[in-house]
Amino acid sequence: GPEANYVREVLADELAAALEVLPAEQRDVFVAHELDGRSFKELAAETGVGINTLLGRKHAAVRLLRRRLQDIRSEYDA
Repeated sequence: GPEANYVREVLADELAAALEVLPAEQRDVFVAHELDGRSFKELAAETGVGINTLLGRKHAAVRLLRRRLQDIRSEYDA
């Protein structure tokens, strides 16, 4: 319904804002893997950055995004 649509829009806006504050290297790997569906193997071949480094960058991005979005999530889970 309308309330669910509103919540999705708010979360999408908050995610976009949170992605903007990530360091570029973390944001790039997060977006490429999670949103574009690209594999770490593919990203490593394309960028010359090791898979473990890419995994570390994504993990750091996820931690930062979780912290930033936790308040919003808690508000709507209640």
